[in-house]
Order: sequence, then C-alpha cells, then structure tokens
Amino acid sequence: MKSKNILKTNSKKPLQISDTDQNTILETIYAGGIPHIVIKDTLKISLMNFYKYLDQNPKFKEQFLKAQEVGIKTLVEKMLAIFDVEDPKLEPADLLFIREKKDFLKFLAPRLSSYFQEKQNVNVKQDTTLNISWQDTSDMKEIEGIVEEIEKPTSSTLKDN
Repeated sequence: MKSKNILKTNSKKPLQISDTDQNTILETIYAGGIPHIVIKDTLKISLMNFYKYLDQNPKFKEQFLKAQEVGIKTLVEKMLAIFDVEDPKLEPADLLFIREKKDFLKFLAPRLSSYFQEKQNVNVKQDTTLNISWQDTSDMKEIEGIVEEIEKPTSSTLKDN
C-alpha cells in the first residue's frame, strides 16, 4: 500500500468570514478583548488563516487596524480605572500581575496606536556655515568713501585733544 503525500497542499476555497463574524471580532477588539479567542472558538480557524484573510481583504484589514487602535485606548482606560482605586486591597501576587500587565501595555500601546507614540528625538543635519561675499558695486565705493571720512580725524577733534 502506498502512503499519502503529506507535503501536498490541498486546494481549498478561500476563507470567507461573514459580516456578523467580522463585526463580532471588531466589537471584541473595541472592548479591549482578545480577538484570538473569538477567531479560534467561534470561527474555528487558525490565526495564520485569519491574517491571510486580512491580507486578501484590505477594507476589513483597515477596520481591524482601527479597532486595534481604539482597543488599546480601551485597555489603557481600564488600567487607569484599576489604578484610580483609593485603597486597593490586593494580594501581592495580584499586584505583581497588574504591574506586569501595565508594563506590557506600556510596551504594546505605542506599537499599535499612533496616539501613544513616545517622544522621539529628531536629529536634523543642517549646514551651519555662513558665507559672506562682497561685490564691487558703486554703492560699495560710496560706503567705503564715507567710512574713510569717518576714520580720518577732523581738525576740530584734533584741537580738542
């Protein structure tokens, strides 16, 4: 008996996600949730196939990226609500988890949202040389004559000394 070739790819029809499922994914992201759970459990597809679908559907990809940006803002708001508590009664393990979550959010936010971009130093290379050149014009000759007259002592200034 001959074995099957496991390297041969199956020619499947392209992945189709209904508008309802797309909206469910977007709502999950807007709420600060994890779309992976919806994609895996509801749609029964892998993330790799989902990202291929995004590449094939630029309109939905644009909506997905916008939802990610809003979703990261939602997560920041949720984190602010946790830190706004006056007298938190947290176990040390819970506090450590919240700190780790905060650090991860701090790392992730500028990468997903332009709203949270960190300040960047912009190095501008510029030429700071100043070139001065004189042109021989009639105006310059008149100015030179005036300067020579000012530099020559007059008879009244000589009598004062």
